[in-house]
Amino acid sequence: MRWAVLATAILVIVFLMAPLAQFGAVEANPFSFRPGLYVYSPDSNHYVIDPMVSIYFYYSMENNLTQISFSYSLDNKTNSTLGASMGKSDYVYYYIVSNTLRGLADGVHTLTVYAHCSNGTVNSIINSVITVDAVAYTPVIISPLNQTIYNTEDVPLTYSINKEILWSYYSLDSTDDSDLKNFNGNITLPSLSEGQHELRLYVTTNLTPEVNPMYEQPNYHPTGQTIIFYVDTTAPKVSNLSVNNTDSGDRLLSFTVDTETSWVGYSLDNQANVTINSEAVLKDLTVGSHNVTVYAEDKAGNMATSETIYFTIEQVFPTIPVTAAVVTTASVGLGLLVYFKKRKH
Repeated sequence: MRWAVLATAILVIVFLMAPLAQFGAVEANPFSFRPGLYVYSPDSNHYVIDPMVSIYFYYSMENNLTQISFSYSLDNKTNSTLGASMGKSDYVYYYIVSNTLRGLADGVHTLTVYAHCSNGTVNSIINSVITVDAVAYTPVIISPLNQTIYNTEDVPLTYSINKEILWSYYSLDSTDDSDLKNFNGNITLPSLSEGQHELRLYVTTNLTPEVNPMYEQPNYHPTGQTIIFYVDTTAPKVSNLSVNNTDSGDRLLSFTVDTETSWVGYSLDNQANVTINSEAVLKDLTVGSHNVTVYAEDKAGNMATSETIYFTIEQVFPTIPVTAAVVTTASVGLGLLVYFKKRKH
């Protein structure tokens, strides 16, 4: 409660010490409490990036013989009443008017504020052109791509933004923000370590003239995007390469790869690579010497080459047909022997 009272008191002091310098007011003098008008919002050319505008001003006069009320007209429509609180300080009577216009459509609006005096006169005291631009500011990181693996330590950072911005900056792995110098183009994230990285890109839009009356500091509107990407510059390793016999007489190529791959293949006798989808069976091998090399590519695009191993296909003699011929010859010989013995008898 005490903080609320203190804040109100400070606010009143700020109002009273503000330079009275708009629409015919006296020269600015923070210690001269003379009649005048000081407008905090909106100014004559007001720009906001959300559909909300404050009507916030201070109006003072030497006496309270003339009572004043306030109204406003938006886009030349029917006047609406503005509430005001009245106070007195050092023989100066003042009004503080605070109101918020909400739900303004995108585009240009005109705002006129009127002071209605008890003697019947009406004065236009604020005339402002308000531009509302509530379309979201959307930064888009083009590179690196989200959930993508890169096989380089130097990854390009490129992005786009759909509207004019005040400045842009990024944070990598929760480090301090790095200014991009309001640069829509290519820079490089250098010397990245292996593993996962988190990139946050922020853009700060054109500031709105809405200010805190206590400190007169502009309100900024940062928006951003966060992505995760990976760096992998280590090639996979192919090991335990061997060529084994199969029952069919073909050769089975066996090996292991130490990481998940996007492609695996082999080259037989230095010929074009053959993709391996499940198992590699080397068929129709000719008699003689052969060599084979296995290649593997991981998801980052790193390529591995195995050692080259050599093996020989030897001539296989037809043992089964020869045995059959011997058996047949023996049978024929035995038959002739039996025949000749019968002839003797």
